[in-house]
Amino acid sequence: MKIRLICIGKMKNTHLQALVEDYTERVGHFASLEVVELRDGRASDGGARLLEEAKVLRQALETKGTARLTGVVLWDEKGDSPDTAKFAEFLEREARRGGVLTFVIGSSHGVDPELKREISKHLRLSALTLTHEWARALALEQIYRAFCLLRGLPYHH
Repeated sequence: MKIRLICIGKMKNTHLQALVEDYTERVGHFASLEVVELRDGRASDGGARLLEEAKVLRQALETKGTARLTGVVLWDEKGDSPDTAKFAEFLEREARRGGVLTFVIGSSHGVDPELKREISKHLRLSALTLTHEWARALALEQIYRAFCLLRGLPYHH
């Protein structure tokens, strides 16, 4: 299975960066993992900034915005909230489907509403508000945990 994690914005917190690197390595034992870090928008206007970031995200997703994006998951505060077992089942289904499973984490300003509508699957990491850096670390930890559950490893209790 190949997984891409596309993130807007750089990791600035060195402690969280170390955690992200640790879970990136761990996930790499189960799947090919590529973490893509894109530059956040520079526009001072919030809407213009989101449009700028959406353009960069579309390039990374290799889409022109003409169809619903399948095989793409947006980590979104308003997305579905699966438990770990359901998330593991989702990963297993995606692995059987083949191809690349892409997860997207927006910037601290979110994701352009039009691009949000184009992405077919939205999942929520927490009901609490998270920084995009914490979201990256938590997303990788949950992906790792799901793989451990699927393989019957003791990490998930």
